[in-house]
Amino acid sequence: MATTETPGATDDKVSPLSIKMDELIDEMGKTGRFQILVFILLCFNYCPLVFNHVIMAFFGARITHTCHAVGNISVYIHNSTNKTVIGQESGQCDTKLFLDDGVNLTFSCKPGQWTYDTDGRETTIGTEWDLVCDDDSLRSLATTVYFCGVMLGGLLFGYLSDRFGRRPIMLVTLYAPVVIGLGIHFVPSYTWFVCLRFVEGIFLQGLQISTYVLVAEMFVPAYRPLAGAILECFWGASVIAIAAIAYLVRDWRYIQLAISIPSGLALFYICVMPESLRWMIMRGRLADAEKCVSRVTTFNRKDFPKESWASVRSLAEVKGASSKQQYTFLDLLKTPQMRKRSILLFYIWFAVAVGYYGLTFKITSLAGNKYLNFFIGGCVEMLAYIIGIYVMVKIKRRVAVISFALLAAVTCIIAGALPSGETDSGVDLTLVSTGFAIVGRFAVGGLFSLIFLYTSEVYPTVIRNIGMGTCAFWTRVGGVIAPQINRLGEQTSEAAPIIVFGVMTVIVAVATFFLPETHKKKIPNTIQEVEGSDEITSSSVIEETQM
Repeated sequence: MATTETPGATDDKVSPLSIKMDELIDEMGKTGRFQILVFILLCFNYCPLVFNHVIMAFFGARITHTCHAVGNISVYIHNSTNKTVIGQESGQCDTKLFLDDGVNLTFSCKPGQWTYDTDGRETTIGTEWDLVCDDDSLRSLATTVYFCGVMLGGLLFGYLSDRFGRRPIMLVTLYAPVVIGLGIHFVPSYTWFVCLRFVEGIFLQGLQISTYVLVAEMFVPAYRPLAGAILECFWGASVIAIAAIAYLVRDWRYIQLAISIPSGLALFYICVMPESLRWMIMRGRLADAEKCVSRVTTFNRKDFPKESWASVRSLAEVKGASSKQQYTFLDLLKTPQMRKRSILLFYIWFAVAVGYYGLTFKITSLAGNKYLNFFIGGCVEMLAYIIGIYVMVKIKRRVAVISFALLAAVTCIIAGALPSGETDSGVDLTLVSTGFAIVGRFAVGGLFSLIFLYTSEVYPTVIRNIGMGTCAFWTRVGGVIAPQINRLGEQTSEAAPIIVFGVMTVIVAVATFFLPETHKKKIPNTIQEVEGSDEITSSSVIEETQM
């Protein structure tokens, strides 16, 4: 691709340092062997992340169970009262005895008195610790606690990676879950399971944020869309893979091993994975940045870009004081443009997460084989990510986000508004409604892939990880809230949750209209650049043409 800039129009909107950094990255080999290798390795970071995010669909799956509380009680009753038991009925939570004098006795089950309808190999935390009947809510509580850890991790590691670097945080959050996952395999009780899952959630959210930001900061604007879309395809592929793993293994403890141990094979990342060049330059670590440039160009068989590096170095030294400034969450809200962007993005991430998890729970709870249902859901999501590759490269960010949001809104509202039953012509409207819900699931999946890239482009480099981490916090709030919205259907109408998802995505489309366009434009590096204009580069569009 050839890149040209509108003459004399960028200095007041995008800093010269930002422009020179993109030129430096371009001369280093924008899609050279080194970048491709590192990118593929970063993509595999999404496997343990996705596995643990969705695994409770199997660990906490509802299993048909029967209560056998009576045991030898019928014999005891006959011997002590001279009454005869003429019938017995076993329910899910209790067992009833029918006596010959017309008296009925009901006995509640205690731990160890349930039997479960499984194939003999399948176990879940529910079957192991009898999380049924009065304790049924503990299954969903485990998921809630996990996502509370994810929320905390988004805030904690967003700050830490902006302060200490993307690379060390990525490595710590990649390896720590291996140890924690092994611990979960051996947990003796539900309490230990929940506690370790909470800690695991903290680390895994740090892995997601640091990985995505490393990818975004590694490429020039022309290649970020494709890189972001491929990264999301690894998310979809991991969803499909976990369905296969769960189907083949069945035992939850060994599934835990299967999703934890592979990350230990990534120890060589310590020697291969570089720090973000943009972060090092903005933090004033110019000696380390120069070594990184030399390492990449050597691997890519390129000459060291002396002139570009000299320009970047001189500009970075001038900005040295501001580059070393420490930023916090409050900087997202201090200035007008940052405050507007942050509030809008917080809602967008929250609403998309509510729709994503809410529709996922709805679709996977349909009648049929749960492994097949989950697999189909993953395929629909994967399709959205594949289409997202074209969308991110060819279509403006706001147009793409608004289009997917409106598609999700329309299909969800129609799915909820359609009555149940059949039409006079024999069309099953329940199946039609399910079809619209699946299309809505596809649209929300596309939204999820787009907002990661869009948000990373809207926030400036110096506070990007804090912004991404805070947005991820609101995503996990949405993940916690979504099941509660689904419960509305039990109290009101089954259509209510899906209609709520549709209305929330309509608001997403409206909110996106007030955010800047970032397609084929320079990433802002400082808050000052953002505050210079509502648009990142309103008059300095970077024209990109295929050659």
